[in-house]
Amino acid sequence: MADMIKKSGSIETNRVEEIEEVVDYGLEKTEENIQKVALEYLEEKGFAKREDNLVRAKQHVTESSMYSDTVCVRKRREISDDLLADADEDDYARIAEAVIVDKLTQIDRKLTMISQPRYEYVVEVVDDILTDADKKQGSLTEFESFQSMLNRYSAAGWRVHSITTKESAKTKISMTGFSAMQKQTVVVFERQV
Repeated sequence: MADMIKKSGSIETNRVEEIEEVVDYGLEKTEENIQKVALEYLEEKGFAKREDNLVRAKQHVTESSMYSDTVCVRKRREISDDLLADADEDDYARIAEAVIVDKLTQIDRKLTMISQPRYEYVVEVVDDILTDADKKQGSLTEFESFQSMLNRYSAAGWRVHSITTKESAKTKISMTGFSAMQKQTVVVFERQV
């Protein structure tokens, strides 16, 4: 048996308890009566009257009737208890006050988040800015254009904070010399947390 609480705002208004009970149909335990009760059980539960469901329902009826001379079925049902049924005017006033305090606390929390936003950042370093037009037709190599990268971050809630380019000397031994300049683009993304 599980207790569940239904809430209105932050105040408990009723309690729902699930109980299991055995319903005795008062019918003699015959195959015909077991099948009849199993079909009623399927209809009550809203299950299709297929052969596999009927076999399971008959098994449930048989197990439920094991310690009885008549056909029985174990069923679950909910019992609801209204917690405000006996409340008086003072109780309602205290409940209203608690709801107002709870709502004001939620509003204060949201206003704090708006007035003092917090951000997280991620940095992406791109060696070559490629567009979709730069993709070679029929190429099986992994390819992501600059636009695709921006859209990927945007879909995750990030926005571009800044873009800068930097040139760095890359040591490279070649026939003409030892160094070459490499251009990199640094993209900083941010999103509010």
